[in-house]
Amino acid sequence: MRKNLIAMFALLVLSASVLGTAVFAGPAGFGGDWRVVVSVDDQKTYVFQKGALVREMICSTGLLNGNYDTPLGDYILNESGQKRGTYFYSKKFGAGAKWWVGFIGGTWLFHSLATDEAGNIIQEEAAKLGQPASHGCIRLSMENSKWFYDTVPDGAKVHIQKEAFLK
Repeated sequence: MRKNLIAMFALLVLSASVLGTAVFAGPAGFGGDWRVVVSVDDQKTYVFQKGALVREMICSTGLLNGNYDTPLGDYILNESGQKRGTYFYSKKFGAGAKWWVGFIGGTWLFHSLATDEAGNIIQEEAAKLGQPASHGCIRLSMENSKWFYDTVPDGAKVHIQKEAFLK
């Protein structure tokens, strides 16, 4: 009986692994074990490694006004290998952020809460975490953006959807 249970468990794990990588498989050694799902309705970001949920984070996606919506669809995190950094500042928007990684070139990013030119958190913007607030990027808390920057590898698959994500 125990051997049958172990065999069934192994088959279940193998099946889940195969199904999980069939949809989000990337080139070997290039983030293929990782995927990120963002739900605009939930204002949450989910990070998976080898099909297992590693981290669930509250986020802020783009303002839902037709100008700053976060683009829905499937992307590859930092596909060029050159869109990752520790700080930026945009004079156009009067705000910057720390620990950023691009998912569509350097235009749309995962990054920290908005900061001023000196790198200080803009408190009015920080209070908006968990609701649409950005210019299309995906904002994460300072702690979560640092974790994302340090942990999620280039080449990870990114899926951004409007509807709630069912775990």
